[in-house]
Amino acid sequence: MKRSDRVTAVVIVCAAAMLLVVWVLTHQVKGSAAYIRVDGTIVATVDLTSSNPSTLHIHGFLGDVEVVADGKGAVRVVKATCPDQICVHTRAAYSPGDQIICVPNHLVITIERGSQSIDALTQ
Repeated sequence: MKRSDRVTAVVIVCAAAMLLVVWVLTHQVKGSAAYIRVDGTIVATVDLTSSNPSTLHIHGFLGDVEVVADGKGAVRVVKATCPDQICVHTRAAYSPGDQIICVPNHLVITIERGSQSIDALTQ
């Protein structure tokens, strides 16, 4: 193994470690609200800061979708009328930017911080 090969390997390992640290740090932030949209229209909002679990029955394009907020800051789809059940098998969403999407039911669940304040300004 040449010296340049070792340097390249160290650079790759350091870059991978930095990406892992950034990913872990950005996914530790919990969202405060889940917005449930059907055909682009918000049909329900779930407060993720509440400690009370709740179950919502949302009417999608193909039928009803059952969405559960677990009271610990996460939301997930537990029952849907879509054929492949991909949304049901998707992990629970809890970080801002996480989404659960059910394409056949035209349903999108998006986690956000709740306040619609300005994040950044550019010129």
